[in-house]
Amino acid sequence: MASNDKGFLNFLKEVKREFKRITWPSQEEVKKALTAVVVICTIYMVMIAVSDLLFENLLTNFLLNI
Repeated sequence: MASNDKGFLNFLKEVKREFKRITWPSQEEVKKALTAVVVICTIYMVMIAVSDLLFENLLTNFLLNI
């Protein structure tokens, strides 16, 4: 059992060491990435909404004319 504990503790030490090596993005880079994600999601939502309205109107008009 002690060897498992030792292995787990070594794992945690290595995780801590790796976290120190990470190059975290600057606040400006995070803002730019967040802005890009929000803009792309907004464009996608608008496209889906327009498609939904278009197909709803097309199907409604088609079904009413039958």
